[in-house]
Amino acid sequence: MIASVTRAIHSRPLRFLQSAHPRRRVTTCHVNGCAIRLDVESEIERFRARTYATKEPETLEWIDRFFGAGDVMYDIGANIGLYSLYAAQRLLGKCKVYAFEPEALNHAKLSKNIFLNGLSGVVMPCCLAVTDRLCFDAFYLHPQNFENLTGGRLVSGSALHSFGTTEDYAGHAFQPFHQQGTIGAALDHLWKVWGMDFPNHIKIDVDGLEEKIIDGASETLRDTRLKSVLVEISSQKGGKDPILQKLTAAGFTQVTDFTAHSSQILKGTAYEDSVNTIFVRAHHDHC
Repeated sequence: MIASVTRAIHSRPLRFLQSAHPRRRVTTCHVNGCAIRLDVESEIERFRARTYATKEPETLEWIDRFFGAGDVMYDIGANIGLYSLYAAQRLLGKCKVYAFEPEALNHAKLSKNIFLNGLSGVVMPCCLAVTDRLCFDAFYLHPQNFENLTGGRLVSGSALHSFGTTEDYAGHAFQPFHQQGTIGAALDHLWKVWGMDFPNHIKIDVDGLEEKIIDGASETLRDTRLKSVLVEISSQKGGKDPILQKLTAAGFTQVTDFTAHSSQILKGTAYEDSVNTIFVRAHHDHC
């Protein structure tokens, strides 16, 4: 039986490949002088491509202002890779980016986008969750993107998911759309035990699990090789936000002269009260 199936496949190779691998659309996004190619299949990805240069201008500006040749970035919550790709392109490949994305389809698309841009070996896709300890747990996919934008299909580009809990960023319980088994590791563990390059810059955008990541990064935060941190925090908590307090205690100061968060794009969405906040080590020159 297996032999007959194999003969049938080899007798019609072109037809088989065409049906198994439908043509995908590759979009080139022009972002601050960088031409970045994205494999775009879902409406969520189309939104990300359309708003690449405008959705999070402060993240792009953070990379422009603080990153230099030879730097190492940890992109925690990389999704399909927009900011990992931008950092690598901006530095002409003279850097190292570890792009952490635990959601399986996002990670697959992240890998494709890295390959499309000729950045294999510069951007390293890592399919694991960064948290406060080494563990195995469930990664729960939030239904919002899938029910509202995809007609109930499981596609790449989604967000709002949670690791180890079925509560979202606002503390509201949700019924998972899908579940994955996922390895979690503390940020300190990544370089101390597993031997990853130490990060000079860290981006943390994980839709509610940011504080756990900070809790697992005490040694990283105290190490002066870490120059800057961009983390998404709630604008409603102000100076009482525990993430802000922990970063301040670790010797970081908040930079406030960045391009304003693009509230018009995010207005009415789950991200409306979240702000990407940039911190630099107190003695670091950020002029």
